[in-house]
Order: sequence, then C-alpha cells, then structure tokens
Amino acid sequence: MTGTKEYREFDSAILADRLAFMAIALFVIYLITLLASILPVSLLDTAWQLRFISACLDSATIPLVALGLLHLAAYLDPGNPALQKRRDGLARLAIVAVIGFLLIVPLQAYAGWNSVATARANVARQLTAATSTFDLLQDTITTATSLDNLQARLQAIQTPSLGIRFENLGLPLPETKRAMLARLKEVRQQVEARIQAPAPQTIEAVARDSLRVMLSSLALAIAFAMGAQRKGSDVPLLVEWHTMLSVRGPQAANPTGRGLGGLTLPGLSAPSEEEYFSRLVPEDDDSSETGVPPPPRDLA
Repeated sequence: MTGTKEYREFDSAILADRLAFMAIALFVIYLITLLASILPVSLLDTAWQLRFISACLDSATIPLVALGLLHLAAYLDPGNPALQKRRDGLARLAIVAVIGFLLIVPLQAYAGWNSVATARANVARQLTAATSTFDLLQDTITTATSLDNLQARLQAIQTPSLGIRFENLGLPLPETKRAMLARLKEVRQQVEARIQAPAPQTIEAVARDSLRVMLSSLALAIAFAMGAQRKGSDVPLLVEWHTMLSVRGPQAANPTGRGLGGLTLPGLSAPSEEEYFSRLVPEDDDSSETGVPPPPRDLA
C-alpha cells in the first residue's frame, strides 16, 4: 500500500511538472503574440489603441488557461517549493491582468467614441475645404471682366484636379461664364456626394463591437481575479473581494445598528467579521450523539 501511495505521488509530481511547463510555454506564446501586435507603440493613436485592445482580448484565453494549469500543477505537487513559489508569483502577477482588463472598459469606450468623432470631423473638414474652393471658383468666374482675365485668374488658382479650366470656344464672355458655372455646379454635386458622414450602420457596428469588448473584458477580469491572489492571502482575489463586500455591506448600510432618531433596533446591529463567519457554520446538533433531539428552549 505504501509503495502504491509513493508511486501515485511520484506520478502526480511528473504530471505537475508537465502542466507547469505547458503553462510557461503558453505564457511565452501570449507575450510573443502581444508584442508582435502592438509594436511599434503609439499610445495616443486611436488605431493603435484599438489594435492593442484587440490583441489583448483575442488571445486572452491563453494566459487564463496557463494560470489554471499552474494552479492545478501546484495542487498536484504540494511538496514542490519551486512550483509553489512560481504559482504564488504568477498569482500575484494576475492582479495586474485584472486591473488591465478593467481598464480596457473605459479605454474601449473612449476609443470607439473617438473613432466616430474623428470620422465626423474629417467629413466636416473635407466639406469645408471643398466649399471654400468651389466658392472661390464661382467668385472668380462671376467677377471676371474679360476672357483673358478669366483665363489668367483660373490659372492662378491652379485647380486641375477639379476639372474646371478655361477653354476658349469662341463664345462671348457671358455664355462662357454660364457654361463654366454649369460645369462647376456638376462637379460640386459629385464631390459633395462622395464626402459623406459615417453611415448609421457603421456607428451601430462600432457600438456593438465596443459593447462586446467591454463585456468580454469584464468576464476576463473576473476569471483572472479567481486565479489571482495577494501576497499573504489564502484565498483568491475574487473570493476576498466578495467576502469583504459581504461583511462590510451591512456595516455600510447601518454602521451603528441604530434606527430613526438614534434608537437601537433589536436584531439590526452590524455583525463583526467573526460573527459573520460564525453564522456561515451550522450550529452543533445535540442529537448527533444521543439520537434524541434537544429539549425545546424556554421562550419565556
């Protein structure tokens, strides 16, 4: 029996080493993938911010699985101090991941809003520039005093990309002006049609993608919080937060246990941490040893 137990412990130690090695390999793969996606770094660029968020989320399950494998390896081989130390170090490092995924939520909201705002600003800037150019051309054609003056002024503006240039068709100045203004109106309509604000479908797609990223970030933050652990703590970070909120919630709602007017309300005093944990443990049953239920308590 002793030999079988030793063999099982040895087999568990080998399995723990394998899982720990796989976990480290997954962490390295994630870091390589992340660095390849975010370099070169440009913190103030919205496109880089969106690329960074996408790179973090697309492969986030890799370090999460690696963290779980490392916890399992430490559980299978509790007598390996190096493995336990590695698990504790990465569990503390996972707190950084929790904070990072929580920070992605406002970062994604800002990046999504900024991308739409930038697109609208570009459209407004293009429309303003096109309007100024067309107004200048219209004023130049309208105020020309002769065909030679019209030709000279159009050449000075130098707008070959618009297709508005002087052509001497042997017509008098008024008819030449009308023909060029008609052409200018057509070109203006074509240019303004090409410059369009972001479509509602595009804005909806950005909103859906932002919502997906924010919800995924929250889920990943919770998952990593279950695998994270502070130094000196015996429970995961998520359990520690839940316990803290459960204990301090009633105290924050009624810290003194007093009702209106400062009167003490029976049964509503804020429990201490010791009282809270004692309530989680069921009371001892006196009938467990004798098989006879305890006598009823005197309620008088």
